[in-house]
Amino acid sequence: MLHPTIQVLLYGLLAGLSPLALTATIAVMPAGRLKTLGFGVGFVLAQALTCSVLVILGVAVTGSNRQGHPGIQATLEILLALALIGLALRVRRRPPTPKEDSSARTQALLDRLGRLHFLTTIAAGFLLGIGGPKRLVLTALAATTIVTASRDAGEAVLVVVYVAVATALVWGPVVLDVLLGERAIALLESAQGEVGRRQPQITVYALLVLAALLAVDAVAALLT
Repeated sequence: MLHPTIQVLLYGLLAGLSPLALTATIAVMPAGRLKTLGFGVGFVLAQALTCSVLVILGVAVTGSNRQGHPGIQATLEILLALALIGLALRVRRRPPTPKEDSSARTQALLDRLGRLHFLTTIAAGFLLGIGGPKRLVLTALAATTIVTASRDAGEAVLVVVYVAVATALVWGPVVLDVLLGERAIALLESAQGEVGRRQPQITVYALLVLAALLAVDAVAALLT
């Protein structure tokens, strides 16, 4: 069977490709290192709690029966692979969206984020860490993979792997800010546009790779 670490890594990559998370982190940086650190801690903590709660609920529901029926699991993997391929094609065909209307609202929120108090900044990071539908769905898929994995895989380790990858565009800039200070802002602002341009392409590739791995794993399960 496909090693759960590979699936968790890909789910984390898809969840972590969030230009908004990077932009929000950069917006907090001029407010000082303490607020930046608080925002990052809130974001990472929220992601860790969300994934952990879903894993705990999954373990409670499945109990000691952690291995599903191979036929059912293979069917679900094939259906998920087809859904991922469809999503990848949709992302690939999506035309560039006009940014005027959304950018004004987003910029207003980001400007406000930089003026929040310390505790409110932590709360904002926490809410963003929980995420919207995309991040929640990917976290649920990662948690399902972790729950159905063998006990030897180590649920806690897989949760840490997912959280580390899914929040890299937040904790990475926070670490740079702590180490480099104002120089980190200029460095990250130059990389921000590149992340936004590359995100659709990387998302398509990650979706297709994950779909291919799931399909291969399903076929192997049916043949054994």
